[in-house]
Amino acid sequence: MTDRSTLILGESQRVLGERYRVSVPGQMVQGLGDTEEFVLVKERPGALSLWNARRWEPRWQQDAAFIKDKLEAGRLADRLDELQRWGRLLSTRSKPVRLAERGRLVIPEGFREFLGVEPGGSLMIVGAAVCVELWDPQRWREHLAAEIPKFRELEGQLST
Repeated sequence: MTDRSTLILGESQRVLGERYRVSVPGQMVQGLGDTEEFVLVKERPGALSLWNARRWEPRWQQDAAFIKDKLEAGRLADRLDELQRWGRLLSTRSKPVRLAERGRLVIPEGFREFLGVEPGGSLMIVGAAVCVELWDPQRWREHLAAEIPKFRELEGQLST
């Protein structure tokens, strides 16, 4: 598994192939750890994240177990609409994927539309400390414009 102290960093522009394939930079793949099991996750429209499956699974399983316990105890009986909404989103949010040689990732159907990049189009691959993100370039620029001014404050919060 990836050493928890390893930070996956960097930014790279790539072209999405005709068969919805993209090569993830080798250094970023190495940062995900020595595994063949990955999970692709819908983060926000125009952005997907690629996780080491062993890192991703505990993130959602703990919350799912807590919600399941509340359901079994009858504490969600009056919140079925929210529970169904959560279930629908959880059902579509992530998908196991594999990387082929040279870090090639095939973006699955359903995730392609969410990313919003057509074959032959550019996409940004960004190291997000604990995962690798794939972004529609326009969405990435918009995200950066909103977040870069907050960088020093965020860094200060994380380092104290």
